[in-house]
Amino acid sequence: MSDKKTVAIRVEMPPELRNRFKSAVAREGKNMRDVLLEFMEEYVKQAEQPKIEASQNQNNT
Repeated sequence: MSDKKTVAIRVEMPPELRNRFKSAVAREGKNMRDVLLEFMEEYVKQAEQPKIEASQNQNNT
């Protein structure tokens, strides 16, 4: 078992969406947890990026 600490979050959604998501990731040989973590990482990177770009654009004007 890993020494990294983790936390849990709960997300409520329609059962049909959960079933479709579970099927989609299974077809790719993945699991829902790993795919959700990938989505979250990418979202955070994108959310942080505009702040850096906006700061650089302000310095260039």
